[in-house]
Amino acid sequence: MHLLRGSLLAAILVLPGWGQAHDLMRVYDLALRNDASLRAARHARDAALEAHPQARAALLPQLTGAYSYGYADTDGTYQFNEPRLDPNTGELISREAFHFDGTDRGLSITLNQPLFDLASWRRLQQAASQVALAHVNYRNAEQDLILRVAQAYFGVLGARDNLRSAQAEKAAVERQLEQARRRFEVGLSAITDVQEAQARYDLTVATELEAQQRLAAAQEALAEITQQKPDETAALREDIPLPAPEPDDVERWVAFALDGNLELLAARLDYDIAARGVQVARAGHLPTLGLRGTYEDGDSESRSVPTNSEGTSVALNLSVPLFSGGATQSGVRQAIATREQRRAQQEGTARRIERTTRDAYQAVITGAARVRAFKQAVISNTTALEASEAGLEVGTRTAVDVLNTQQQLYGAQRNYLQSRYDYLLAVLRLKAVAGQLTAADLAEIDRLLTTGQTS
Repeated sequence: MHLLRGSLLAAILVLPGWGQAHDLMRVYDLALRNDASLRAARHARDAALEAHPQARAALLPQLTGAYSYGYADTDGTYQFNEPRLDPNTGELISREAFHFDGTDRGLSITLNQPLFDLASWRRLQQAASQVALAHVNYRNAEQDLILRVAQAYFGVLGARDNLRSAQAEKAAVERQLEQARRRFEVGLSAITDVQEAQARYDLTVATELEAQQRLAAAQEALAEITQQKPDETAALREDIPLPAPEPDDVERWVAFALDGNLELLAARLDYDIAARGVQVARAGHLPTLGLRGTYEDGDSESRSVPTNSEGTSVALNLSVPLFSGGATQSGVRQAIATREQRRAQQEGTARRIERTTRDAYQAVITGAARVRAFKQAVISNTTALEASEAGLEVGTRTAVDVLNTQQQLYGAQRNYLQSRYDYLLAVLRLKAVAGQLTAADLAEIDRLLTTGQTS
């Protein structure tokens, strides 16, 4: 898996003379401190980690102490089997009243040590897998945060690019509208050119409003993660490297993913936990053996003869389950069904991860090609616009031709700018599906940012 480290964006590190904006890492640091989902995942991990000490405690000595203190006041009558002679009156009596009162105190300390309890031992083994699952789930949450930060950050950059493009297109169409009006006033064009330019201008106004709304929404999405309104974000440099995946072999990436994908690792641990749950359930049929030691000390003044006692006892306790109404066997069947459910889920996750890996690999390849294609489209449409404007001057092109070419140029520019963000996100997703996405990958992309405006 060390082949993946820095493999896709390593070319960035050797490009000389590039100042760093560090804006993406600043946003990521804010997300680390403020993102609610990551904080919830952290607490979930900490809670799950307690499964191991709790399971281990069932195999360790259990010491309990009890102390009682009370006062008793008792009145009653003795019933004699045969009449007795009352020494005071000389009469025969068959009963006699009595009265006792006083305090009763008692202290006991009991030690229980399990000697054989297979169910508790199986739960301890199960808890080890639960702890491992907690770590994997938290690592997955960290990786998910990196992706969400990148997506939200590039969402802001893309929305800002769209707004600038919409504003530039509106200004260009407005110039065309003014030119069409002047040409109409001097009789060089028809009123339809003015009307067409006006219609295009109205559309650009609507497009600008939509771009403003998209930028506001993108900024809110980023603020949801960081809990801070984003300042003016940095810009992506004009020319970014477009390296192919390394290794350039989709089957090796699939192998990496099947070995290191965090979601698949979690599914495997879920299956292991369920498999050990079957062992725990079956252990319910077995006897348990424990050692019990007790120390007791007490005295009583509320009896006819005050007593005081102190002593210790040691015993082996053997408990053999005989019949539980079928509950134990039902628990075994339930655990087996759960295990098979986890097995099927693990298999389904593996198939999905393989498909996702192939898609992510192809997205990097296609993404780089799309960047190059859209960049060339910008160049071609720029040339076409220049030709259309020149043709308009000499009468071989109409104002509508210029407007159409202009619209195609700005569309190509927007596609080109967005394709660069899509490519970088595809790189991050490919690393994520292989379970190797870290903050270092964001730092590499951060090297491509500049505080200057490039679009």
